[in-house]
Amino acid sequence: MERGARGIKREHTRHLDRELNTGGALTELWDRLSESALAPGYQDAAELERAASEIWEFHQMVVPGLLQTEEYARHILRTGLPRDTPDSIEELVQIRMKRQELLKSDEAPALVFVLDESVLRRPTGGREIMARQLANLLEKSQRPKVAIQVIPFATTDHPGLSEAFELFKVPGQGVILYLETRREGTIVHDLDAVDDYSRLFGDLRGAALPLDATRQLIATVQGEFS
Repeated sequence: MERGARGIKREHTRHLDRELNTGGALTELWDRLSESALAPGYQDAAELERAASEIWEFHQMVVPGLLQTEEYARHILRTGLPRDTPDSIEELVQIRMKRQELLKSDEAPALVFVLDESVLRRPTGGREIMARQLANLLEKSQRPKVAIQVIPFATTDHPGLSEAFELFKVPGQGVILYLETRREGTIVHDLDAVDDYSRLFGDLRGAALPLDATRQLIATVQGEFS
């Protein structure tokens, strides 16, 4: 490790922080350096998450990263990046888990997630992993700054049959759009595009179940997997 022959893992930096009483400085440095190695656009999105006062996010295939359990994240990363090394996958998992510390902060942004029902129904990683993931969704949905809504299969007019996207409301910068593909993330400042996706997100929320009905649906599906 001292010669740089093997990459230091986040758990090692946490141990060193405890032993050296550094107040978490080494772990914070690890997080920053790890984010700098992310694909184009991903690091920018991570910085927007930390700066935003509100985040609106739509997904129709997978649970959003901020709401994923560690085992769910590990499975989708391993499946989606089959040629990456186990160490590389683990590093990405730990970066994703680090991002979730945002939800525990007193200065956490207001988070609104809209998901398609297929996100709940697909047994990603197997029934046990999915049951625990849905239990985690239920727990997160009880937090005061987290709103989760699901668009049910029964909806006949689904306005979001397209790609996933995020909108960040950043003080002093307005609303910023983020689009992600397999290979890169794209930050969009164009006002017409931002306005279009903002309206789309409003339409998606209108097509989704209310908060309490969403929790009931998540609990029902979670019971089916348990």
